Amino acid sequence: MVTGAEVTRAVYGAWRLALLDRRGLDFFDGTVEAYWKSFYAAAIVAPAYALLLVLRLSEVGTRTGPVAIAAFEILAYIIGWVAFPLVMIYVCDRIGRFDRYLRYIAAHNWSNVIQIAVFLLATVLAKGFLGGAAAVFLGLAATVAILFYQWFIARAALEVSGAGAAAIVGLDLLISILINLVSNRYF
Repeated sequence: MVTGAEVTRAVYGAWRLALLDRRGLDFFDGTVEAYWKSFYAAAIVAPAYALLLVLRLSEVGTRTGPVAIAAFEILAYIIGWVAFPLVMIYVCDRIGRFDRYLRYIAAHNWSNVIQIAVFLLATVLAKGFLGGAAAVFLGLAATVAILFYQWFIARAALEVSGAGAAAIVGLDLLISILINLVSNRYF
């Protein structure tokens, strides 16, 4: 079980990384225990993720009932949290960075708290106060900022080149897109 102090420390570390402070990594242990505890971030951000999903689905018609949608999205959510870390075991081993894997995944997982907060804020602003091109621009700006944030974490935590970090972010994005394509196929 993760404690409130551990959550606060991890989210603060993620916040420091969002400010492009490499010392944010000091708030993440490279231990197996810290690695597993970082998956608690999935439970913490789940309500905000569900709200984002509801806001997204309110704009599109579906041919599937709410129970089926919920089942598919819950499964996709779980797969999304597991798939990238599993793939990164292989990637980190192949690039000689396996010794940095645990800390990287811990930072990556906790960074989702910041990422979901940014996406939720951008979505609420776009839906509630903006329209048209301004809403699209805000969504695009939030996406670019999050991708850069992920790039910075990969570069700092794994100590890889900028191109290597970009490839890792691209891989994460590709996995997410594939999961969403399969999940959304049934809506």
